Amino acid sequence: MARLRLAAHAAAALTLSVGLMTAAFANPASACSCFPNDTEGARYQRAQYVFHAQVLKETLDAGDPAQTWDDRYRYTVRPGVEYKGDVPRRLTVTTSTSGAACGIRLSVGQSYLVFAHGDASDGVIETMMCSGTRLSSGGPPNTTPPSATTTPPTTTTAPSTTCATGQTTAPSTAPSGPTTGTPTVPTR
Repeated sequence: MARLRLAAHAAAALTLSVGLMTAAFANPASACSCFPNDTEGARYQRAQYVFHAQVLKETLDAGDPAQTWDDRYRYTVRPGVEYKGDVPRRLTVTTSTSGAACGIRLSVGQSYLVFAHGDASDGVIETMMCSGTRLSSGGPPNTTPPSATTTPPTTTTAPSTTCATGQTTAPSTAPSGPTTGTPTVPTR
């Protein structure tokens, strides 16, 4: 009986040692993580720039050879219809080459609806997987901001009121809520 107990303790110690060694020497996992239940309207609200663009050229900016996370794709694009922000006429869109760092790969010759951010004064802005950049064939952006609640909207009618002059006013039937942006076409 004592031998079984000793063997059980030895097995437990070995298992614990292997587990600790694995944890100590394992590389940390990394993956891109975007906002859960994100909507295009929310991505539109967060973006500084939203515009259609055709990708003309792709180049690779290699960072430190010992690292892969700092390599970047640089896409020379031709901006088209602008929905948000003042997009420069000559523009480069950058993104990480690593999907784990939320990089997105674009294809030369394709047109995209680009959601981006950054200081465009130097003609360079950034996009990533979580930004919402997608093929232009999906149409214009959904600019409707997300509702603050998950409860479906309901329609209510406001009661009529009596003004100080004694007149009764009916509730307004005009639509209310956010308006969508009107696209602008650059004249350059």
